[in-house]
Amino acid sequence: MASKPKRRRTEELDGTETILLGNDLKQIKNILLNLKEIKKVDALKLKAKEFPRIGVTLMTVLWKCSLQNFDDEPQWLQILNDVLCVLTNIYEMVPSLCSELAEPPGNFANIAVRLLESGPKVPMETKCEVFRLICNVATDQRCMELIAENTHLVDRIAMAIDHEVNEVAKLALKAANFLAVNKSGIKMHRVLFLTEVIHHSMSGGLIKISICRSIISSKKEVTG
Repeated sequence: MASKPKRRRTEELDGTETILLGNDLKQIKNILLNLKEIKKVDALKLKAKEFPRIGVTLMTVLWKCSLQNFDDEPQWLQILNDVLCVLTNIYEMVPSLCSELAEPPGNFANIAVRLLESGPKVPMETKCEVFRLICNVATDQRCMELIAENTHLVDRIAMAIDHEVNEVAKLALKAANFLAVNKSGIKMHRVLFLTEVIHHSMSGGLIKISICRSIISSKKEVTG
């Protein structure tokens, strides 16, 4: 179950945060659309200086999205897609902001599990965005630990490696590779041994992905 981010006193919030953490869906969507339009690193770094807790605040929006019934309030599904896109761009262009995700312990990993386990209520395209975000934040040491230490999320990644949708399988494999490399002595509950075989179909030029996967349980240990 996703842990609830710590609340901050209202007087500590700036105008943008107040809107994003509020309930005016139209205003939330407008801010997210403006953030999606930022394509240059310098512009994003400037925005981060103006809005120093942008990552934490957007993660709170993501958490709220994960709790919604999209059939009753379809606007939340668009907000979910937008906030995933914005977070993915932020952590790709400014990786240093990834450390913000470690602030609410386990929050990001639990939200990812909730979204990936949501079944058909969350479209496959949205789940692909979740995997893209996982890949980007896994470049940060502490965030990789949050992912690796969450056995439910590791299992979800492993199960998606041989998914029938190629894009899902490729993104899950990319995420798994970050965990399997384990360069810095991450505490692991699972060791993933992955072999990827990519071949082109003779008709239509479609790429098919065949994954040989085995998951071996291991004790928590830190490699030196």
